This record gives sequence, C-alpha cells and structure tokens, in this order.
Amino acid sequence: MVYNGIETIGSCLAGLAFCDEIVVVDDVSTDGTWEYLQTQKVKSVQHRHTSFTAQRRLANSLASGEWVLIIDADEYVSPQLARAIRRAIADPQAPDGFYLTWKNLYPRTLRGEWHDRHARLFRAERCKWVDTDDPHSPMDLTGLRLESLGPGYVEHAPLPNLASCLRKSINRSLIISTQQRAAGRKVGAGKLLLSTCARWLKVYFGQGAWRYGADGFVMASLWAFEAFTKNAFLIERPQEHTEKWQDGGPGSYPSGAAFVSCTDTSSRDREAL
Repeated sequence: MVYNGIETIGSCLAGLAFCDEIVVVDDVSTDGTWEYLQTQKVKSVQHRHTSFTAQRRLANSLASGEWVLIIDADEYVSPQLARAIRRAIADPQAPDGFYLTWKNLYPRTLRGEWHDRHARLFRAERCKWVDTDDPHSPMDLTGLRLESLGPGYVEHAPLPNLASCLRKSINRSLIISTQQRAAGRKVGAGKLLLSTCARWLKVYFGQGAWRYGADGFVMASLWAFEAFTKNAFLIERPQEHTEKWQDGGPGSYPSGAAFVSCTDTSSRDREAL
C-alpha cells in the first residue's frame, strides 16, 4: 500500500521483480505516484484509507498467488532474501509463513542501524488481519506455524533527517493516542515517566544504539520522545478532533482520513471531550 510515495516506490518495485505478481493499493496519492504506477507492470487500484487493516485486506484479496509477501512502499527486498523466498515457497513442506529480517537505518544525517523481524510472508489463505485501527495492522498469528527465513533482509528506507523523524514521532503518537483514548485508555504521570525511560533503555541497550556513540544516544532519545508524546497526548484533554493536528508530513494519515474507524460517533464524541 502506498500514499504519496513517489520517492521510494520505484526502488521498492525493482526489489520485487522476483515476484510473479505485484499488487499496489494507492490511497489516492497526489504526488504522481498513481500516474507512475500506470507505467509499471503491476496490478494497481485506488482506495481511500479507512484503516491500515482494510488496505491490507484489499491488497490480499486482489492477489492471485498461493503465497503473499507484504511490503510497504519504502521497503526494499535484498537480492539474497529474494532468492531465499523463492527457495522457501517451492518447498511443499514449507510452514504457514515466515519471519523476515528488517534492516532499519537511522536518518541519513546520522550513522547507525538496528535489526528486527516481522512476519510478512504467508500462504495466502492464512492471511488474517486483526480488526484494529493500529497503524501497524498486526496479523492474527493464532495457530500458524512460522519459521525465520534468511539470508538477506528487507531494508527500510531512512528518513532524510532528524527533523523528519521528530515530525513522524509526533504524528504517529497523535494517531495512536487518539485511538487509545477512544478505547477508554488513561495514563498518569507514573506511566508517562516509566514508559519514556523504558523506551530509551530498550533502544540504547537492547537495540545496540550504544555502538554508534552520540548518534545512538540521539536515536534512543528520539524513541523515548515518541513514548513520551504518546502518553502526553493521552493525558491532554483535546477540545476538537485531533485529525486536525497532524502536519501532513511523515507518519500522517492522508487528509480526510479518521484516526478511528467506527460506524457511530460515540468514540469520536469521547475524543472531543
């Protein structure tokens, strides 16, 4: 799925050349992404954002293969991983899905990276998305047999600078806090402090940010800032719909998209209190 991804979509599609079919769900981009897709050998459709889960399900319904690889428009599959995927899905004894390694780069103005893994390669009939507004659109892994796959990795394109990272942190925290407020979640000063400190420790030591000196210290502090903003927004009592507060930059939902998808106004009314 993509929204205004003209800067990265070309490299993303190039890394997927090993696939038998590429399906792209475009959220009515305004930067030329849709026009670019019309020049490519892909199955593309435009669909307004209601939730990340809805976009994922639509893309999955349009795919005709036995296996589905879920990739975002700013992610690139390495040649080594592409070969590993082709070998893995050719095995009749393959599991229901695979965890893939993600290589996440610090912004281009800093030195460093960290690795994690995500379950993103599945047998098509086993793709079941959790009903949630969560921007991470988690998959329901209940009862699935999963294995890790390598060598190779999916590279997540870095943001251009620290300012972009800070804007993304604020926008993403604004979205998640709005969704959690609608679900009735509340936090206090203790949770605000503990989550901020815990996130810094996790990134600095758990993800190895300490290896990159001052650059790593900055990134640990950035992630701690995101934990702080999410809980700070939950403590705040907004007087209007918070969709108005995003700046349209990294991490923002497309203009006009609600943070909470619901059939009535009860959760939106609670948000405005």
